[in-house]
Amino acid sequence: MSKRSNQKRMSNGARTLKFLRKQAKLSFRGAAAMSGLGEGVINHLEHGRIDIHPHHLEKLLKAYGATQQTYEMFACGNSPLPKDVRFECLEIIRVMSLDQLRTAYPVLASLASHK
Repeated sequence: MSKRSNQKRMSNGARTLKFLRKQAKLSFRGAAAMSGLGEGVINHLEHGRIDIHPHHLEKLLKAYGATQQTYEMFACGNSPLPKDVRFECLEIIRVMSLDQLRTAYPVLASLASHK
């Protein structure tokens, strides 16, 4: 593991981990309990003080209920991180045509039933 740095290197990967933790509604303590990593490690990962290694990522993604694909989509910088996912989704839905909504409805309904 890389040594801890006093300098923050806020990478897209670090921002993505923070976003995914918040989307999972987990505190540092909750994320640590779910992942088996220490609170300090998670904090340092999110603030770019230590490098994100595959073993960190595997444990955190499992704890957050996220996929490697989702992480990579945001971490590579091709998709911006949403500020408020619920609001942004509702805005997307608001401008969709009735035909588009009919197509999206089964997917949204199936996702809502998996809570």
